[in-house]
Formats: sequence, C-alpha cells, structure tokens
Amino acid sequence: MLENIKLLLNINNNSKDALLQLLIQQAEDEAKDFTHREDVCELQSTIERMVVYNYNRIGTEGLNSESYSGTSYNYTTDYPEQILKMLKRYRKIVTL
Repeated sequence: MLENIKLLLNINNNSKDALLQLLIQQAEDEAKDFTHREDVCELQSTIERMVVYNYNRIGTEGLNSESYSGTSYNYTTDYPEQILKMLKRYRKIVTL
C-alpha cells in the first residue's frame, strides 16, 4: 500500500514514509469506524485514496476557503463523494 501511495504522490524516496504510515493507520481506523468492519483489506484502493486526499490537505486543515491575489480556493470538510461512495458500499448496518 505504501508504494502505491508514494507512486500516486510522486514521492521517490523514503523521507515521507513515517508520515504516510501514520496517514495509512488513520485512514484504516476511519474506514473501520465508518464501515463497522474490523477487516478493511477489501478497501485498500479506497484507503489509498483517503491517504492521498489527507496528505494533500496537510496545512489546510480547518480551512473552508482562502483567497490569494483574486484566486479563491474552496476546501471540503469531508471526503469527496467518490471516496464516500466506495466506503458506503462496504458499510455494515449495526443494530442496537
């Protein structure tokens, strides 16, 4: 998984491995929590997308939008619909 993420992010060395491993663990925890499953191996490509999304959001956490020299950037506070759709496909219904 780490090598796929590094490929997607165009990272060619090991300088970001610790950060990426942390983001992988966080994404796996989020996927487990959202889907109510302990085994999320079927969600590897989704978790990779979550990690890339979270990596690209570093430094903009908590921002909704910003503007520089007439150019505006809007940030979503949730994962993109494509990622959510993949997570929802594996979500188990929990009865109380």
